[in-house]
Amino acid sequence: MADEEEAVELVGSGNQDATAEKGTSTLYERFDQWRTHRYILPRQYKLQTEEDTRKYSLWSVNFMITCSAINTKMLNPNFAIMCNPYSGNDESFPDTSPFGFNSATYFLPMCTLIGVAIASIFIGTLSDRLGRKILMLVLGWISAIGSIVKYFTRQTFWGFCISNFIFGFFLGNLPIGMAYIGDIEHNKKKKELLLGMLVGCFVLGNSGGGIIAVLMADVGLFAPLWVGAGLMVIANILSHQYMIEPTKDVVETPVDIEDKFTLNEDDEEIVRPELIDQKTLWNIVGGALLDNIGSTGLFPLCLSPLALQAYYGQFVAVGEDPIMSVLAYQWLSVCVALLVIPSTQMTPWFFERLGVAGVCVFGNSCTAIVTGLLLMIGAAFPATNLSFGFFVFVMYAGFPFTVFSQLTTGPMLDAIAPEDKIGFVQGLNNASMNFGMALAPWLFGLLADATSTQAAIITGICFSIGAALANAPLMRHPLMGKQAPKPPPQKRILKGEDEEIVQKMLSGSYVDPELTLEIAKHRAKNGLPTVVPRVRPYAEEKENLSILAKEASETFEFRRELADRILAALSNGEGSESEFSKEEFVQFLNTVTRGESVSQDQELIQHTVNSPLQLRSPNR
Repeated sequence: MADEEEAVELVGSGNQDATAEKGTSTLYERFDQWRTHRYILPRQYKLQTEEDTRKYSLWSVNFMITCSAINTKMLNPNFAIMCNPYSGNDESFPDTSPFGFNSATYFLPMCTLIGVAIASIFIGTLSDRLGRKILMLVLGWISAIGSIVKYFTRQTFWGFCISNFIFGFFLGNLPIGMAYIGDIEHNKKKKELLLGMLVGCFVLGNSGGGIIAVLMADVGLFAPLWVGAGLMVIANILSHQYMIEPTKDVVETPVDIEDKFTLNEDDEEIVRPELIDQKTLWNIVGGALLDNIGSTGLFPLCLSPLALQAYYGQFVAVGEDPIMSVLAYQWLSVCVALLVIPSTQMTPWFFERLGVAGVCVFGNSCTAIVTGLLLMIGAAFPATNLSFGFFVFVMYAGFPFTVFSQLTTGPMLDAIAPEDKIGFVQGLNNASMNFGMALAPWLFGLLADATSTQAAIITGICFSIGAALANAPLMRHPLMGKQAPKPPPQKRILKGEDEEIVQKMLSGSYVDPELTLEIAKHRAKNGLPTVVPRVRPYAEEKENLSILAKEASETFEFRRELADRILAALSNGEGSESEFSKEEFVQFLNTVTRGESVSQDQELIQHTVNSPLQLRSPNR
């Protein structure tokens, strides 16, 4: 007990006995005593030090975003039945005035998405100020309550619309999730992958909500709201337990001459700007808005009313069996969003070859092309089982490529965001996306009723082409265009190296051979190839032959001494003063000189790096 009390006293900064002890104890003794004290590492630092903690925190955020998306699109497959007083379903609204069927069907989801879009403008900035976790939990708990409230307002069309609009404000947590990734991940490639996965979870949630509605069709049109409330409760509990608020006080490891490398020299740290490039910001946001409006021509217009009328409505109208049933239509509409999963897996490959902005333009172009093909199949070809098969094939084969444009907006905005504006720019991204998804279907529905379905879809194609043209200038942006391929490691400066020294080596200039060996040794420590200098032609050196001879002489003397020392060590064999065997020594030398990674003697290399050989003789 006395030992425990003494240990506690040593921690107290105002304790006189502890001060006296410090005066009499050596630094090493105090260090040993300090190591016996109990400590608690703050949770926010575990995001940097514990891989599992970081993984679970990201999973909880992804699950929260998925559940919010499920609640946003939970009842979409049922809206057509809700807004049809003659559907035969007791839960259909008795009246949707002043809207007709098409307008009312698109007005219901518009109410929710308008609320999400308006809230997104402010939620990102609020999370910058108040913190990511607290705001995520507040939105989550209110959304769970909102699903229950919406269930009890299902009796009237306008009552349900108002509750959808109000609680839509609390479903816009995607900007918080995207800003959270920007906080905890500083590697460019990994961040792009994580943002793509998060957007994938969001789109997957949109599809998941529809799937739940279809599966519960026999239970009731509004019954899925209870499932949505339960999922939000689970998501909140998991986020409370596992999500960790990131700290702004990132602990920077001091650079030491003996430990200047990371195991992955290709890591690209994000250097954030101090101010937002307003021109680029609104170019990205405007392009995203045009893209989301254009995407409406593909989905839902190509399914409803185009496919619904071509393969169902016209057959039912004449008393024939339709090619596509209502249930098949519902499954087609909800499962198409699942194709975002392969999209998230393909985008890193496309990013490397086209750049983020290039992939965005490619996605806009694919949207226009796929929409045009579906319009041609559904409107120009006779409605047969074969044409319906081609219609489904083109939609499902082309949809993953059309999603590329939506997966690129987040990384592009993150690249231009200062540290304190990450949530703000991602909020603008989510606002533009939801404004497009909210208004475009309703306006296109009005256009289709006033003109024709084909005219509405062609308008959507024009918007997709406009989005591609608007985003094309971003391909010239240094952070968003195709990145120039890196030279091989032996031909470039690696992360953490002394740039001046390595640049001199690469250019073929003279560098002290001791420093050359030191750099080669540190590269070998991480299994990286040694520097390959440029060989200068005679025309560049002919005026400096005397200097070149002097430098060559110094390098020769150094190498000869090193060779003599190596031969001496090898000749002594196992019984020498060396702490390693002849085989280990040879393997280490090969590693240093050739930069090969050696798995079986990592401890030896570490020991040698920490206690390097004395390469220069004191007598020379």
